[in-house]
Amino acid sequence: MGGVLVKEISVLLALYNGAAYLPQQLDSLQAQDDPCFRVLMQDDGSQDETADMLLRLAAADGRFLFGAQQGCGLGPIGNFWSLMVQDNAPYTALCDQDDVWHPDRPSRCRQAMTRAERQYGEDTPILVHSDCRVMSAEGRTLHESFFDHQGWDRGATGLKRLLVQNNVTGCTTLMNAALRRLALAHGDPAEMTMHDWFLALTAAAFGQVVFVDAALVDYRQHEHNVKGASRDSLAKRGVKALSAREKGQARIALTYRQAAAFRQAYGDALPPAAAKMVDGYLATEAMPKRQRVRTVQREGYTMQSLITRAGQVLFG
Repeated sequence: MGGVLVKEISVLLALYNGAAYLPQQLDSLQAQDDPCFRVLMQDDGSQDETADMLLRLAAADGRFLFGAQQGCGLGPIGNFWSLMVQDNAPYTALCDQDDVWHPDRPSRCRQAMTRAERQYGEDTPILVHSDCRVMSAEGRTLHESFFDHQGWDRGATGLKRLLVQNNVTGCTTLMNAALRRLALAHGDPAEMTMHDWFLALTAAAFGQVVFVDAALVDYRQHEHNVKGASRDSLAKRGVKALSAREKGQARIALTYRQAAAFRQAYGDALPPAAAKMVDGYLATEAMPKRQRVRTVQREGYTMQSLITRAGQVLFG
């Protein structure tokens, strides 16, 4: 690359009983066009052939290394967090076992990260993420854009919008060292709804969230997903959601729990402007409904699709 120093990307691959889909993901990782990356793999105690697959790969390709806490039963969030603790690369990407990366997944995110660091500085916590293509368990395309399928707003990268609805999918992320170190210094996996949401809030509060408007991962949906995309259309999901009061109320209650956990995690370290935003949203929980709905709308704590915003009015 013309003598220019290329910062290493560390790909953190957390695994558990992934043998059914793992070969495709491992093949896609080996086919990446980025010249400088390694994969740190950590199996959480699989009972299938996952461990044997990893051993064969590590013996054949020196870019694939093992984490130090194999088989510890840490759970999905804990396993990723453990890998983040072990990492020391300038850039860190998160990787799920059952997806397929497009060949330019790291390189496209690296380009966006490089531009952002030039603009905001390398010491600024930055999270880059992208769209993804939704696939069936068998590898059939269900939706070309996860963002379109979910009705998410591509411009929702600020703290207020992310407090009430996360649009960052962990398997599409790339974070810089400043973000990784900050999150590790304050985050407790046991208190997180999901690690990608916590990372998104951290970047939005202390730095920048950057969206790459391209599907760079095939996001596989199957019965064992920790979270994922519904197979129903947005309209059909909307009808279901707006007729399910308890689920709607639970979804909104979850945003308050995550916001409170995030506020507690950072305490006085949170920048004043960010603290004011989080505290402002938390204060709405105790308001009478009519006042709460008006305040949420006026202050910009709005969810990202027409359906979820309607849910805020009906169930908030």
